[in-house]
Amino acid sequence: MSNPIFDNVEFARNRKTLAGELPLSQLERVADDVLGGGPIEFGLAGGNDQYERYTLDLRLVGCLQLECQRCLKPMDFELDVTTRFTLFSNETKLEEAESADEDLEGLLMEREFHLLPLIEDEILLSLPYTSVHDACAAEENAVAPFLDNVPGVKKPNPFAVLAELKGKLKPGKD
Repeated sequence: MSNPIFDNVEFARNRKTLAGELPLSQLERVADDVLGGGPIEFGLAGGNDQYERYTLDLRLVGCLQLECQRCLKPMDFELDVTTRFTLFSNETKLEEAESADEDLEGLLMEREFHLLPLIEDEILLSLPYTSVHDACAAEENAVAPFLDNVPGVKKPNPFAVLAELKGKLKPGKD
């Protein structure tokens, strides 16, 4: 699918819907921040909110591969984002509404609205600041891999250390 361009007010007014899949190759800004992933499924629906303002509801679902910042191995990130955007005729109204309601996401009314940059923005905003596995090999073997790669350094035998401690303890003394 190429970048759809449409009048976002007409889309919302007529309660249109649009759905499809976007391969990662079409999301250039996202592709730069991830290792890989499958296609991103999207759905867009036009409508109105409780104040009769025009809205666009965007849903994004997919699986992306990120790099774990602890072990530097790939990890899956499940993307599942739903955002409602309220349309405003000018910047002043948009800023006033966003300052009155911190949860509001606003967009300007545009005759030539480009959907692809909005999808990329939402994906990038949903990515974790620092991606890490819940539990990864880096935690389990924090010292061992480094010692294996240093010539002339032998890892201490944990049983030898215990035997040494046992020899230092004298029976009957605490």
